[in-house]
Amino acid sequence: MSDSGQECAFVVDGLTYRGIEWGNPQGPLIIALHGWLDNALSFSVLAPHLAQFRLVALDLSGQGHSDHRSADATYHIWDDVPQLLGIVEQLGEGSVIVMGHSRGAAIAVLLTAALGERCSHLVLLDGMLPIPAEDAAAPQQFVQAQRDRETARTRRRRYFTDVAGFVGARVKLGFSENSARLLAPRALRPHDNGFELTHDPRLNQASAVKLTAGMIAAFYESLSVKTLVLVAEEGLRVEAGLEASLQAISSGTRVQCATRAGQTPYAHGRGGRDHCHYTWLF
Repeated sequence: MSDSGQECAFVVDGLTYRGIEWGNPQGPLIIALHGWLDNALSFSVLAPHLAQFRLVALDLSGQGHSDHRSADATYHIWDDVPQLLGIVEQLGEGSVIVMGHSRGAAIAVLLTAALGERCSHLVLLDGMLPIPAEDAAAPQQFVQAQRDRETARTRRRRYFTDVAGFVGARVKLGFSENSARLLAPRALRPHDNGFELTHDPRLNQASAVKLTAGMIAAFYESLSVKTLVLVAEEGLRVEAGLEASLQAISSGTRVQCATRAGQTPYAHGRGGRDHCHYTWLF
């Protein structure tokens, strides 16, 4: 298999999921799930270090080269799980390693819970389940989701005259230039106006329902699979409150932690040398 990987596609429930496969076709299977508005190319930097594995990185629905969901559908973190289970079945392996980055890490937790004993390991890269919602915030969250849906009907799609415009826009959001260029081939498609984003704009909308602290704790407690959590000091640990999540699971789980400096390998990294916390959960 070439260093650039091999394109793959799976059709489940009428949706086509596309992705890239790297590594050894006979090796242990890793299903890799990217972050919000990223795509399978997020894992192209890690792929050479996982050559002994069969690494299948997917474009999640509504992102990259995968299909958008129907007009009546949503993009909650659990919405991809039934189709991901179908993809695991199509791959035909007895067990699977699940790896997720950022939003993909949240989906990875839910997928692992659904897979049960079919999942041998879980790897979370700078992401976990979302910050829990307060019960009292549920009505406001629900109403905001409806408002976002209405607003989206009149919002124009965004176009870029060239790839550099897309890269510049990502950099302004705090992403590194390298990561933006890495994602561009699957984040953009040609258009009469230059390039348009491939992702479904509905991914920018608020979720109608969020998990509560009790629900999140129950999901973590339900996992018996060996789990590795890697959290960058200057990544979502700070920006998305992962510190609280780490403390929550550490209180009820046997944990081993270590810290080392290293290049951030995934798309949300700013390209610097960040300290990463390596946490093994048993």
